[in-house]
Amino acid sequence: MSKVIIKNTQQIRNLEDSGKYLTELLNILYDFIKPGVRLIDIEQKAENYINFYNLKWAFKGYYWYPANLCLSVNDCVVHGIPDDYILKEWDLLKVDCGIQYKWMITDAAFSIVVWWDDKNERAKHLHRATKRILDEAILLLVPGKSLYEYSKKAYNIAKDEWISIIRNLTWHWVWLKLHEPPLIYNYPNTELKKYIIKPWMTVAIEPITAEKSKYAVEIKGIPWNMYTEKWDLWAQWEYTILITDNWPKIIAGLSNN
Repeated sequence: MSKVIIKNTQQIRNLEDSGKYLTELLNILYDFIKPGVRLIDIEQKAENYINFYNLKWAFKGYYWYPANLCLSVNDCVVHGIPDDYILKEWDLLKVDCGIQYKWMITDAAFSIVVWWDDKNERAKHLHRATKRILDEAILLLVPGKSLYEYSKKAYNIAKDEWISIIRNLTWHWVWLKLHEPPLIYNYPNTELKKYIIKPWMTVAIEPITAEKSKYAVEIKGIPWNMYTEKWDLWAQWEYTILITDNWPKIIAGLSNN
């Protein structure tokens, strides 16, 4: 069984500072996104911020990933490489970002309906339901509980909202590396009963959902980008969480949208 590192006081302080930078950046990007903006413009906006504060990226160069952000539109599930695509009204965009500050990595993501009105109920429902999974299921990330309790809650909320959990994508522990074992499922898996939550663990928790699809697939000839198997919409929300003595604390993430 993989060992999860318990952080000391200085490491936690640095993680929280990393999270403050990332949260501010996500808010800047959220306000910047609108119809007519190119994905590469969002990428450049983020790079300018990182360079201004002399921070380091967590994504660019990770297994040769070529960009600072993952920008995935509509049926593109994860790892969307920013390009010249121009956002349109009612697109469902997913923005995933990780930064490193004093060696501490934080990772967070949000979904946004590019033009929020009554004409894209499908995207709005998926957006809200996925955010609900994140906000409610993290309440079970407390010392003494197993990770199985979180996964069961996430799955049950998805069923209640009539959406599907993407089964081959997981969330992960985070600290000095972007992805630290063990990887955690968003649906019940008996393996997760082995992992008991302890204070001062840090985790990047991300429910990833779709309207109907259960799996994300690769397309031959398209590097990195993964798509829903049924070509339906998907959504993602992610926080970096610190487990305290009593409750989970959000240290990075767009929590108020």
